[in-house]
Order: sequence, then structure tokens, then C-alpha cells
Amino acid sequence: MLSSRKGFTLVEVLTVVVIFSIISSLVVLDFRSNGRTQRLQGAADELASRIKQAQGLAYSNTKQFICSTDSLVCKSGSACDAAYPVNCVNQYISRYGLAFNTDGTKTKYAIGADYAGIGNYAAGEVISNGLVKLPADIVIDTVNSVSPPTATVYDLSYVYDSANASPFIACSSNCLTTIVLRDNVSSKTKTISVQKQTGIVSVY
Repeated sequence: MLSSRKGFTLVEVLTVVVIFSIISSLVVLDFRSNGRTQRLQGAADELASRIKQAQGLAYSNTKQFICSTDSLVCKSGSACDAAYPVNCVNQYISRYGLAFNTDGTKTKYAIGADYAGIGNYAAGEVISNGLVKLPADIVIDTVNSVSPPTATVYDLSYVYDSANASPFIACSSNCLTTIVLRDNVSSKTKTISVQKQTGIVSVY
């Protein structure tokens, strides 16, 4: 007796394959999107951590090796680098800050030891391991709504204040600094905000 059961038709098989392919593509796209979102979040979290690091350096009045020839941080482009540690003096630095878009690519920022204490960023002021490169396709979109952000001035600057035991800035205006990071592929953004008076750093 012949079985009355029928096999799958070619159309049915192709339909299942197409549906499976679509579902697989959606899963891959979602995985990639989540991966990009996590990388952007990680970059924002690291920047927030670096801001807190600059605050801590100012708060503790941390020492840096300074070149006696040009007053720049040793091993960061100073005239003393070739003969380091010759002519490098370990000195207290009262002012630390962050500079953004340090090379015009919008992909880097740096923690600097502002030896002169004037709040300006200059080559040779970056502390050891203080230069940070963002992950691929993530850029510094704006700093305080300025695009592209400038590296000529410390957008965040913290000064050791022995009288008040605080590195935070007393200000009556422009007391909030915002840095926006953007993923060039997904166009998603993350904003890091800093209250200059309290030092509170938020990521959203």
C-alpha cells in the first residue's frame, strides 16, 4: 500500500529558506547595532572617567616631571626628552585639564598638566598615558555646542585650591560643560556633562 503522505514542495522549501535568511539578517544587524551602541557607551564612560582623573590630579596637587628648559612635561615633546631624566624636575602642578580634538581629526583628547596655569593647551603638556584615541568611527562631535571642538583652550580645567580643598571652578555663568560623542556609522550620540562647581559628571 502506498503512503498518502506528501513531501515538501520546492516552493515551500524556498519559502522557509527565504524566511530563515531574513531572520538571520535581522539578528546579525541587531547584533552589530548593539555592538556599536556598547562601543559608544564605553567611549563615553572612559571620557567621564578621564574627567574624574583630571579632577583627582588637581585635587591632590599631583607632581609631574617638568623640563627646566621649556617648562613642558618631560617625555611629552619637551626639550629634555632625549636626555630624560636629565633637567627634568619633579614639581607640583596645581592645574590640570582636558583638551579635545588635539590633532584636528576629532578622534583624540588629552589630559594635560597646565604648568603655566593659564588654562591654555599646548603641545608638550600631555601627561603620561594622558592621550586617548577614540574607537573607530566614533568622534568628538561638539564641546559646548562648538563643532568642530577646538584644542587651543582647555574646555575643562581644574585648579588645586588649598584654601577650599577643592579642584572645582567657582563660576557664575557657563558652569556646565557638555561633550557629545557621535558614532559616524549609526549617527547615535552620547553626551557627557560636567558641572564645574560641583564636579559631578553625567553620561546620557
